Amino acid sequence: MALTITSEPIRTIDGVTSNANASRSQIPFILTTTEQANPNFKINIIIRNADNTANLIATTFKYSPKDDGTLFLDVSQILTEYLEKNGLVSVEFKLRYFQSWTGFTASSSDSVNSYFAIYAQKQIYSSGGANLYNHVLSTTGLNTALTKWIEPRIYSNFKRTIGILYPTSEGAILTIKYLDINKGVISTLSSAGIPNTTGVQNLDLQNYTTAIPLNCHWISASFTTPSGKSLNTVYYKVTKDCSNPIFVEYLNSLGAYEQYIFDIKQEVQVASSTGIASSRAVNEDYASARVTNIRVSNDWVQQLICQTDQLSNDDLLAISEIKRSTSVRVLLTRDGSQFVQVVASNNLSDMYSTDNANNGFTLQLQMPNNFNVFEAIDYTLTPSQAHLNVAFTAAYN
Repeated sequence: MALTITSEPIRTIDGVTSNANASRSQIPFILTTTEQANPNFKINIIIRNADNTANLIATTFKYSPKDDGTLFLDVSQILTEYLEKNGLVSVEFKLRYFQSWTGFTASSSDSVNSYFAIYAQKQIYSSGGANLYNHVLSTTGLNTALTKWIEPRIYSNFKRTIGILYPTSEGAILTIKYLDINKGVISTLSSAGIPNTTGVQNLDLQNYTTAIPLNCHWISASFTTPSGKSLNTVYYKVTKDCSNPIFVEYLNSLGAYEQYIFDIKQEVQVASSTGIASSRAVNEDYASARVTNIRVSNDWVQQLICQTDQLSNDDLLAISEIKRSTSVRVLLTRDGSQFVQVVASNNLSDMYSTDNANNGFTLQLQMPNNFNVFEAIDYTLTPSQAHLNVAFTAAYN
């Protein structure tokens, strides 16, 4: 029997069909054959691009099936490494497969369908496994954008993006509205089609040079298509930034970027050590010697301890993803065009409150050696920063 794919990472759940999977969790296939008894039998796998015109990854991967000819194949690690190496948050691919054994190599076959690897992760036992069906545009309108926040925050004159999973170009329209304290519509900021690029899109919600109206308490973001598909509307809480903000951007567990301003207080710690960096022999009498060793300080590191509060339990879980994120930046300008890559340490505990409304969160950020973030920050409104990113899909390494 020819080698066949008997199961692929495409799921139809609650009437939604999705070929997008979290690469940091699992992208599972099952292949079967009856030729497994042949000597040195191998199943050969090649990852192809979506158009099937070239190999996405140059390596041919070889696997041995079980005695019954079944191979459980998980290509998640391969695709995750590809995304990280190329600075991407999503990629569409096909599978080429063939079998070989001593003295024989069969002709190859290609998967009929293509699949999306998303730089995301899902918890074991999640509905749909590693499939991201619950973030795809659907006729139910219940699926969600790529955020874990229940009430994400937005700040006037600061960059804010929203991430969506867009595996099929469907003419989606993003509508952004200003709302009052009761979520009544004040005005529509914009309503326009999003780019046709498939995969994960991170879209700007506002041009940082345009101030949010003073009577606006919420900003809504909704996605719709001409065929009647949509996502659940996201409501952003307009929040006033403090006099000494620290503006942080991070990659969340769904493969999208979030921005947050830490607004209570920022404590600065400078860690440095001294030691003998070089020395020379004492060439004078010990009784009158003036020099022993040359002692030079090693590199110093600035660390910020940032705090915020008034978080619900759900939103505390959302912001705590910063500590597990593979990409965290301190944005040095309002539009995010200047930044410094940092390391988030998670040796500071999160504080939970039983009233579900006033949790606190503390984050420690370690800067590069000999870098003072406060000398680099410039949150002034200047024309040189005035631009609007339509969309971007590059991940940060």
